Amino acid sequence: MSNVSIPRPPDVVTILWERNPLKRRAPRTIVEATVIGNADPCDRFLENGEQLVCAEDCLLDNGFKKVFEERLGVFGLSVFVRES
Repeated sequence: MSNVSIPRPPDVVTILWERNPLKRRAPRTIVEATVIGNADPCDRFLENGEQLVCAEDCLLDNGFKKVFEERLGVFGLSVFVRES
């Protein structure tokens, strides 16, 4: 019998963010984040009200790739994936 195993599904993080339209240089902040799988060690950056740049930096530094980003007026959606 061979040692074949089923691969683990990828980790996926979706972030809905917003930017205050009244402040030109306002940072993008997280409205809601959803994790499918695991976002370790970045969970603490995925809370509502946190700056998107902090979460994004942590995710990218820990094996995630940004696979999608869409701006929707003052809101936006970013999706990150990490293969196991």
